[in-house]
Amino acid sequence: MSSDDQTPDPTPTRSRRRLVIVLAAVAVALALVVAFVVVPAVSGGDADEPGAAGPGSGSSSPTTGESSDDGTTAPTDTVPPAAGPDTPEAPPVGLDESPAVVDGVTVRVKSLDAVDGEAALPGEVTGPAVRAELEVYNSSAAPVDLSTVVVNLAYGVDRTPANTFSTGTSSFPASVAAGATADGVYVFAVPVDGHSDLRLTFDYAVDVPVVVFEGSTS
Repeated sequence: MSSDDQTPDPTPTRSRRRLVIVLAAVAVALALVVAFVVVPAVSGGDADEPGAAGPGSGSSSPTTGESSDDGTTAPTDTVPPAAGPDTPEAPPVGLDESPAVVDGVTVRVKSLDAVDGEAALPGEVTGPAVRAELEVYNSSAAPVDLSTVVVNLAYGVDRTPANTFSTGTSSFPASVAAGATADGVYVFAVPVDGHSDLRLTFDYAVDVPVVVFEGSTS
């Protein structure tokens, strides 16, 4: 038999096909490895890092404060000092006493008289009233601020607050000089049956105990 009649050996063709199949399988395997290892690591890595923001995290500051430029936390709300009914009171004294308000400053009641109140502004009603004149003495070596002084009067066992008449009322000046005195006059609407049980208060400042005078009209 001649060489032209021999059948070609198919072995090289089958070997190439097997190599292609093996390479394809390796490529698929590598793709699966990338899909199951690399992708989860990239998408979930930030959540596992220390300090990463979790679900629900935001940029707003906590309710107790806000972050400043220097990294410190400042309160968002500033609570003002207590005033009015929350201010502590000193023990009551008689109308003839001159208690100390602060060092170098005393206050006294110069007079407390029954008068007729004169209505001038809306809401005021002409009728029985009490006129209280107080004096502040500054024995210190510097002027004393009186701009925050508040004077009130209550009457009766229930300590009913008395309204102030604008007519006849002249509040304390803004300050009192060293070694000087300053007067304040206040006219309160008080029924006649309340004149025998009066409670006059001198509120100097929110951080100073309120001076309390108790007594009756002369």
